[in-house]
Amino acid sequence: MYILNLALKRLISRPANTLLSLLLFAIGISIISLIILADRQMKESVQRNLAGVDLVMGAKGSPVQLILSSVLHADYPTGNINLREAQNIARNPLVKQYIPLALGDNYRGFRIVGTTIEYAELYNAALAEGRWFEDVPEVTVGYRVARMTGLEVGDRFYGVHGFRDVGHAHDYFHYTVTGIMAQTGSVVDNLILTPIESVWAVHDGHDHDHDGHNHDDCDHEHHEHDHDECDHHHDNHQHHNHDSHDDHEHSHFHQAENHLDDPQLNEIRLRIEAGEDISREEMEFFIASQQHAHAPGVDDHREITAMLLVYRSPAANIQLPRMINESTNMQAASPALELNRLFSLLAFGFDALNLIAWAIIIISGINIFVHLWNTLKRGIAEIALMRVMGAGRQKVFVMLLVQGMILAFGGWIAGVFLARAIWWFLPSFHFMPDVAFAMLQPGELLLLIYALATGLLASIIPAWMAYRTDVHFTLTRPENA
Repeated sequence: MYILNLALKRLISRPANTLLSLLLFAIGISIISLIILADRQMKESVQRNLAGVDLVMGAKGSPVQLILSSVLHADYPTGNINLREAQNIARNPLVKQYIPLALGDNYRGFRIVGTTIEYAELYNAALAEGRWFEDVPEVTVGYRVARMTGLEVGDRFYGVHGFRDVGHAHDYFHYTVTGIMAQTGSVVDNLILTPIESVWAVHDGHDHDHDGHNHDDCDHEHHEHDHDECDHHHDNHQHHNHDSHDDHEHSHFHQAENHLDDPQLNEIRLRIEAGEDISREEMEFFIASQQHAHAPGVDDHREITAMLLVYRSPAANIQLPRMINESTNMQAASPALELNRLFSLLAFGFDALNLIAWAIIIISGINIFVHLWNTLKRGIAEIALMRVMGAGRQKVFVMLLVQGMILAFGGWIAGVFLARAIWWFLPSFHFMPDVAFAMLQPGELLLLIYALATGLLASIIPAWMAYRTDVHFTLTRPENA
């Protein structure tokens, strides 16, 4: 403790040099610490947000952009695709689950996503209060959305076209908040989920309720006569749609049945379910048969932004992407593959920053050496007096080593805190939750060892020179007389 106290006092006695050494060391440590935080946080967040999605179907364009827009919700979509065409692909026996997504609007910068309840289930999302969305004007908002906007169950709001909070407002269509999700630490914390029909309804240009009629005509009129008239019209509309839909389905029933009984089709289906490889021609025949088997419906013209697929069999990873990319006007992108490719591109930037940071650390280590060397030269008489007063060579040697270690350790602590302060003020990404500031990363603990080693190497030469100092010669020199 005596040596530690003496080393601290010697450092405090020259505050300017000490602070400069600490600052240089802290800058290098903070850059490397930021890289460690960003790398781990990004990879963990992305892995959490993949949520078991094996493939994404969307409009042709950049596959990385498709993944960023549909899985991480961090980019603009590549376009829209036809719902029925996407469903024909998704009904493949190799697909275990498919979830449609429709994007296009936002509320105060948070995306409104038309989808199904299964999308929230991918992220194990639970309700903090209220209930899940069921009807067209209803929404369930994420944890961070509710916290940042102040939305509560029962509130109504309208969306803005696009993905920025400024733009054309759909003030004729009001959403109603029915529930708020609990925090998941995933991308759904930053999303507003609604039935996919809501996205279609709001872009039809009219204020719709779940059957497509105007709210002002039916919902907000308080006169009994008008209300009954709207109910009567609604019943007739539903009855007409139901009858025509049944007739439409009946007219195609035998056609669908004939395709299901096709021996060649059944053989291909069995081979697909068994995980066996099939030719491109057989896959195209299977898809074409599905398109004929599923009768056209009233939503044939409807479009979605993307379709998320979960495989039933690993064989789908080989067959489906190739078939979609070569035989349709859509593209298929694997989230895991495209994000790994993106990380490989980002790795170059991380490596460059690492080199800069290590260069700063080396320079700061040299600065510690210069600081201790100058301290030794100025305080050589002081060290000689310490020797006369009973301090042995070993104590003087250890004291200078401790000074170097204190500078390195102080620079490491300052760098770690500086990194977290910078991280706090950086713009956050929707797919990355807040970092756990209280936890040190394994890489930062390894960085502490490097820092202490740098301090040790920087101080060992001045300490050795002090160890070899001749007390009699030093005290009898004219300038010390």
